[in-house]
Amino acid sequence: MRLEAQHLTKSYRRGQTHFNAVYNACFSLADGAFVSLIGRSGSGKTTLLNMAIGLLSPDSGEILVDGNNLFSLEDRQRSDFRNEKIGYIPQGRSLLGNLTALNNTRLPFHLQRRSGDSLQKARELFIQLGISHLENSYPKELSGGELRRVALARALINSPELILADEPTSDLDIDTAREIWELFSRLNAQGVSFLVATHDVELSRRGNAIWQMHSGRLTLEAG
Repeated sequence: MRLEAQHLTKSYRRGQTHFNAVYNACFSLADGAFVSLIGRSGSGKTTLLNMAIGLLSPDSGEILVDGNNLFSLEDRQRSDFRNEKIGYIPQGRSLLGNLTALNNTRLPFHLQRRSGDSLQKARELFIQLGISHLENSYPKELSGGELRRVALARALINSPELILADEPTSDLDIDTAREIWELFSRLNAQGVSFLVATHDVELSRRGNAIWQMHSGRLTLEAG
């Protein structure tokens, strides 16, 4: 799956003035790529990611998926597309507090009709991520690193072609952060594409390209 952005712009009002959260951003994410998106807080990384997967409509510009304009789809069609093709790990705590870790992971599987056993697949992911002992735990009982692993399992439950992650290692100790990035690298070697927003410059260099956001403007660099 090839993801392209053409001249994306998104503006917001702050007091009496407008500011560009993202301005004229263009990129092409090839199938199998691993791209790190770096930049300070407030530089526009989250806004760019949310537009890239159709959660946020741009003021101008297009997102193309295999040449097709994502925003030409109806809301339900975009939701179905994300559920089927994309795994998203948002910034911060995103799990539902009234569901166990296992059921949080299984939830996206049941948003569309599909064959297979979500329970078996979720448990296989928990084994892979080393969190089998957390199946029946609730989010409030989990550490930051454990929450990130469950969120990753949830992002993987539908075998996505692309994973977008927004600061997936923020507030984690260095060893746990490295474990997450090593897992990303293994999945990338299996053919999953990645676009990962991060502050961690050292870890970001594990990708094959680095893109930088500064005051809403995107700069592309080779890795």
